Amino acid sequence: MAVKTRLASLLSEVRRRLLPLRRSSGSRVPVPELLAQMDAYDWASVEDIAISEYERRKRARHFSELIDASGIELDGSILDLASGVASLASSYPDTVAVDNDPQKIKLLRKEGTEAVLADIGNLPFEGKSFDYVVSVSPPLKPVVFHKDGYVSFGVDNGWNRRLIDAALRIARKEVLIASYFVALHPPHEDLVEKRDSNRFQWVLYKAGGNSEA
Repeated sequence: MAVKTRLASLLSEVRRRLLPLRRSSGSRVPVPELLAQMDAYDWASVEDIAISEYERRKRARHFSELIDASGIELDGSILDLASGVASLASSYPDTVAVDNDPQKIKLLRKEGTEAVLADIGNLPFEGKSFDYVVSVSPPLKPVVFHKDGYVSFGVDNGWNRRLIDAALRIARKEVLIASYFVALHPPHEDLVEKRDSNRFQWVLYKAGGNSEA
């Protein structure tokens, strides 16, 4: 009986923590409403994590070098897609971070960053709700290939395309994606303004289309 009770408690906790993700799944929600949902979230149940000052400075330097190399002018609102534990908000105050890890979002919120917990594969933001979308090292979806007794590994390019479709739907001006695999074979080449497949491995897209991702 004790085991069953514990299991029921764990399942209830999982359902409760995933509730914001489920509510936003398949729907588009205004940014203020999403931030209000985050204010109401039970963050006390989420274990704290930390980031070292060295790692914070290292990431900030990488962000700065990437922005300079791409030439993007971040002069408006920004969605930091798959932000992780360090966000562009440290340099650009008009930024909302989004990640699917509650511990990372809790850390960002404690530091004063506006941050949303959401399913990266099904972003809840309304179309054209930010001037820019920036994603540094977005999550990849690995795939395994079996052929003639050999096994090889790759990434799901369909996943990359859906992620970029969503970013283009959300952005009003430009989308910057820093990813080796995206820079190697960027979807929507007709929208690519610039790209670098060498040092920083990024793609800069012109937004403004009507993607329905």
